[in-house]
Amino acid sequence: MTYTAGRLAGLLDEELSWLSVRTADRLPGPDWISCAAVLEEQQSGGDPTAGWRKALTVQYGEEYGVEPPAQLAAMFVLGWYISVPGRVAGMSLAITGVSPDVSPEALAFRLHPTQHFPADVALLSDKVLALSEVPAVLDKHCRGFADSYRPGVKLSSRQRHGAIEDEVRFAVTSPEEAPYAGPAAAALGVDLAQQIRTSCCFIYVLPGITPCAGCPRVR
Repeated sequence: MTYTAGRLAGLLDEELSWLSVRTADRLPGPDWISCAAVLEEQQSGGDPTAGWRKALTVQYGEEYGVEPPAQLAAMFVLGWYISVPGRVAGMSLAITGVSPDVSPEALAFRLHPTQHFPADVALLSDKVLALSEVPAVLDKHCRGFADSYRPGVKLSSRQRHGAIEDEVRFAVTSPEEAPYAGPAAAALGVDLAQQIRTSCCFIYVLPGITPCAGCPRVR
């Protein structure tokens, strides 16, 4: 079967109730975030996600009545940014064996107005990538962000690169019907049998929250 970017967007849009995916020929609106712009600013020494991290810190502070440590917002924003190319590529490959273009220039996203996670994704390119093409494009985008990310707190390379692995693994295992999950996981270098996350999101630091079932801290 031949897939277009529009058809892939439609399939992805049906997979997760909290994530909407569409195609667009330009940035859909002023509240949308260009992945290319984020990466360009960050790799030039800027901090384009500072406001994003601040909004999340304020939200958790109000919700839990504490001042959350900076590592919490730092890891959530890292994982959430990576989830944009990671879930588009991982879910699409698992379902169809091909993927939309997930280079920075080909993606934009919009945050949920109160929870601050990427709730909408726009595919800005008509290009469709074969399975063999996706790993290099996805890795370059995700590592380009993770390695240039400077959130004001120390994050180890295991945390940074582990977040990529965890997001991609989640994406490949998310679709209810994923006939290409095995080849997708092999191509993207993730183990579908792994139950424990490689990185930690630090959610356990909030009052009354226990570590996630797959948290590496409870091995």
